[in-house]
Order: sequence, then C-alpha cells, then structure tokens
Amino acid sequence: MGEHASIHADTRTAVDLLQWPASPLATHYGTADTQASEMAAAAAFIERLAYPACLVDATGIVTGLNAAWRGFAPLAVEAATQQWAQLIHPADRYEAFSHLHALCVRRQSTSLECRLANRHGLPDWFLLQLQSFNTPSASVFYLCTCTDIRHLKRTEVELRRRASMQADMLDISVDCIKLIALDGTLVHMNKAGCRALGVPEDSSFGMPWLALLPEDVRARGERELEQARAGKFGRFPGRSVLPGGKTQYWDNMLTPVLSADGSPSAILCVSREVTLEKEALGALQASEQRLAIAARIGGLGIWDYDVVQQTWQCDEAWHGIMGLDALRPVRFLDQFRPLIHPDDLEAADDYLRALTESTSEAGEHVLIFRIVRPDGEGRWLRSAAHVQHENARVVRVVGFIVDITDAWRNETALRNANRALELEKSSLERRCLEDPLTGLPNRRLLNSAIEHLCMHAAEARTPFCIGMVDIDHFKALNDRYGHLYGDAALSAIASAMQSVMRQSDFIARYGGEEFAFVLADGGEPQQVLDRLFEAVDALAIVHADSPNGHVTISCGCLVVRSANKVAPEDILRMSDCALYAAKTSGRHRYVIQTFG
Repeated sequence: MGEHASIHADTRTAVDLLQWPASPLATHYGTADTQASEMAAAAAFIERLAYPACLVDATGIVTGLNAAWRGFAPLAVEAATQQWAQLIHPADRYEAFSHLHALCVRRQSTSLECRLANRHGLPDWFLLQLQSFNTPSASVFYLCTCTDIRHLKRTEVELRRRASMQADMLDISVDCIKLIALDGTLVHMNKAGCRALGVPEDSSFGMPWLALLPEDVRARGERELEQARAGKFGRFPGRSVLPGGKTQYWDNMLTPVLSADGSPSAILCVSREVTLEKEALGALQASEQRLAIAARIGGLGIWDYDVVQQTWQCDEAWHGIMGLDALRPVRFLDQFRPLIHPDDLEAADDYLRALTESTSEAGEHVLIFRIVRPDGEGRWLRSAAHVQHENARVVRVVGFIVDITDAWRNETALRNANRALELEKSSLERRCLEDPLTGLPNRRLLNSAIEHLCMHAAEARTPFCIGMVDIDHFKALNDRYGHLYGDAALSAIASAMQSVMRQSDFIARYGGEEFAFVLADGGEPQQVLDRLFEAVDALAIVHADSPNGHVTISCGCLVVRSANKVAPEDILRMSDCALYAAKTSGRHRYVIQTFG
C-alpha cells in the first residue's frame, strides 16, 4: 500500500508540472498560441521523465511517447495514427480503454494495473496513471505514466502459488485442519473439514467455529479454545452429525500460532477422525462386560501375567477365590506363591515354567492344585491358561481359576464309595448281595446301583441303559433235563454276559431265569446286545423243546436319556415291559425303547 502511494505521488508531481499557467512551463511557452507548440512543450517535458510516459488526445491517439517507453518497447511506433490501446496487452485492452473512456467523461484521474509488451514482445506488469489536463488554447490532452510493478506482481504470484500449494497440501490431508482467529471465527478450513461440518468449500468463512459443532461438546470446546488463546495446547473429543449421515467422532487438537513477540495470533486446530477407534473401543468394552458377566456367573477369576515385566494383574473374583482383599491387589509372583499348598508348590512352578517356555499358542494349559487361604482354609483350584507370543517369545499369559473344592470333594467321596463298594464285595456282608449260583450281584445290589446311577446321570446329564434278559423256555428245560442242568445253563449264560460286558458295566441276577445289566454310557446299546446274543448262541446248550434246538435268550432294553424325577423301580418296570415286547414278538431277539 505504501509503495502504491509513492507511485501515485510521483505521477501527480509530473501532472502538476504540466498545468497551465501555474507550472514553470507557462513562462517558457505561455506566449505560444498554437496547439503544436503546446504539445511540443509537453512532449519535451515527458521526454525528461525516467519512467515510461505518453500523451494521448481526446480521440485516443498517442501524440507523444517518451524515450523510456520506446526503450522498454522498441516495437511501439510513435505516429499520428498510433492508438493508445494498442500499446496495452490484448488481454488488458478492454479494461484500459474503459478507464480512458471514464477519464474522458468524468475528467477524474484513474489508475489500473495492466500489462505492456516489452522489447521481446512479452508482457510485463505496470501501474498506469491516467490524468487529464487543459492547455491555454483550451485543448484537452491526457497524460499516461507507467510505474514498473513487475517485482510486486511476481511476488504476488509467488505468494498466491505458495498459498495455493499450502491449501492443496491441506486439502490432501484426511484430517480436518482449521485456522481459527482468536475470537473463535474460522479463517480457513481444508476440504475434509468442510465436508465434515457441511460448510461449502468456496465459503469465505468467518463464521464461529464452535457453533458448527453439536451443542453438547461446545462447552468443552470453549474451555480448550481459551487454553489455546492463552498460548497452551488444548485437546477435546468432539463429534459431527450431518443430516441423514452417520455420526463421526473426532479428536480435536488446538495449537496456538505464535507471532514474532511470542503471543498467540491465531489457533491451528487439527481434528483427526476416531470413529472406527471409538466403535472398536465400544465393542471391546461390551465384550469385556460380557466376559465379566460370564466370569461372575461361572465363578471364574481372571489373571493376566506379563512375562516381560513379571507382573500380575488379577480381577476382583480372583482375589475373592484366594481369600484376598482386591483393594490390596497381588502384583508379583512372590505375593502369590505363599498361598500355594506346599505339596503342590513344585507342580505350580513347573506349570508356570511350561507356560513361559511354550513354543505354541495352541491348546489350553491346565493345572489342578491346592491353596491355603490366609484364614487357614484349604481349597482346590483348577487353572487354565493361554499364551501369547511376540517374535517367537512368550510375552503374556492369560488365564482363569475356578474353585472346584466341592466338586473335588464329591469326586473324592465317590471314589471312596466305589473303593468301599469293592471292599464290600470281598467282605462277608458282600455275600448277602451276591447270587450264590452265578456269583453275580443280586436284586438288592442292583436296586442300589440303579439308584446311584440315576443320581449321577441327573447331574452329568448323560444317558444310560438298563436291560433285562430272560432265558427262553427255561421251565421246559428244567422239566426235561432237571434242575442241575438248568443251574448249569444259568451259570454258563452269566459267564457269557460277563465276557461281553465292560468293567464299567453292571450285571446282576434279577431272579429265576432273569438277569439285568446296566450300561453306564449306553446311549447306543446295539453293539453290546449283538455280542451278547452271539456269545449265548455260541454256548450251544442243547434244548430239545426250543424251536432253535438250543438255549436262546430274549432281551428288553431301556435307554434313559434323562433320569430327573424317575424312581429306580419305574426304570426296572419299563425295562421289563421292553422284555415282554421281545418275548411276545417271537423270542430270541431284543427290543430297545427310550425314555426321557
């Protein structure tokens, strides 16, 4: 602005010197009475000017062109027919002619920036000043002086180029970048910011920035904006919602732009979209909540061991199982080891060593061990863990513990009961529970076994099978061959049943010519029954009154899917009904029925 003011001042000085009769030229030419002499005097004056200048008459004809102009543009011809507009670059002629016309009409000085062709025929920028003046002979002429502004224009073009490059660089960024004045109004915003806030990209800006954000984040934004005004970094979470669009979440970072004296002159705001991160964090939190609920319901205590830092992080349930206060959390192994039962300490050390030296993330590592709580109570725990690797090294182990004391005690009691049962078999008391002929358990022991099996199956929800076996036409066998023959047949069939049954199965003599068996995991008893019938047929016990000529059997089998609210005697009754179905169907066969 100051440079243009000085240019205009120089031009006014030149014009003032040409005013008749006030100027010094009036003395020299004041007696001249012809227009030619007046123009000669004016031409002689502009010849002394160091910058390009020319005289133009009312018709737009150049009547004088000084040496500075001719030296700048040798192609410019000083002639009576030379139009002033032809000295102007074609792209600027219309505007230049408009200024000359306005000067002719209003007689007020005017100026414009335009291009003139130089000695190489290339355009250079000048500031043209047009001024009208009157001669003593009442003729009207116009003075055109030119000031070189090529440097200014180059600087302006360079500044615009740099500003354009900076704007282009900002527009490339996916982050929303804003320049904010200290009063909170927008000075500039890149394309990403305009799209996020619904502002036209060709906007002149100037609107308050916070007013473009949802109302519930403005108060926090104003506080952080005040921080930036004070020269401090500010940061706050925000969001933007365009009509019909998806909510976007942003991390807004405010950095003060400092002037030369160190005071803030503006605020740079970079808003990075964190929508995906927020959604992922929300999903993770929901997953953690579900895990926490599942762990709480299942009685699980979660533990997390940082192998590199050798630190533990355990949840509240873990501390509760250990009998510890979660407000004084366990952080290191040395705080946990004293709780491990001395007899299980070596196994626990081996377990942890195997975890930290594991070469595979696949599989679950399990340990059952005992602890002694601070109050002296002993508990049985089951620990399962999963390892995580980084660069082929174990860096983290995550697992859970569950208190299995009650289940362990029940299992121990069951093992002891089974052991007692085995001892009972070898005792005198056992003799009253056995069939003296076949050595098999009798009906009383069968009822007890079925009752125990029903309780276990109801808890484990596993199917089992009860079968009843009857020797076909046994009365006719006794009548023809005698009771000793019949007893021998009973003993042989009992042995055949024992040969095909597993150790986990149970066989008893139910009474007379009937046997009963229990398959603990007998969801599919067909294979066992087929082997049983093959074994009995292989005995080939002669029975002339049997349609097959030898002793055969019939079997009724009941597969119990659910033993809830059913008595052992009801199961035996349903099994006997299946046996009856086999006998009425022609004997020498088995019938399988299902319950539950």
